[in-house]
Amino acid sequence: MLDLLDRFALAHTQVTRLTADLKEIVAADQPFRAKVELKLTPREMPTDQGVTQYQVTARMLCRGSRESDDPEKPLFEVELIMQTVYRQYQGAPMSFEEFSASHGSLTRQLYPLIHHQLQPVFKQFGLDQVKLPYDLVKTQEQSGEGRQLH
Repeated sequence: MLDLLDRFALAHTQVTRLTADLKEIVAADQPFRAKVELKLTPREMPTDQGVTQYQVTARMLCRGSRESDDPEKPLFEVELIMQTVYRQYQGAPMSFEEFSASHGSLTRQLYPLIHHQLQPVFKQFGLDQVKLPYDLVKTQEQSGEGRQLH
């Protein structure tokens, strides 16, 4: 997989949906598990003055439940949808097919952006103990564990 960040720069971001539901009060010391899913969906865009660019929709869903409870009955759910535009700044124009095959490499840039948007929500909900992954690709290589969903 190519590292798209070697050829593309983030040109624009816009949050298009942010929903958060806290089903009941969660004590600061209450243990729970949180499942985080990130789905990236690339889309074609017309070139801009001859510059190749693509849109990527990032949808993150974070659902937390007590460790002893059914994970289908969450204590909280947070969903963020962010639209991003990447412009190619280096190399020969990349086809959409090639971009799509490597779009997972963008996660290490998008996780911190999403974290920046969601951390205040978690704080307002009293969920300071929720930690979002910054770089799943790096974590997997280092530990040999973990899962990544795209």
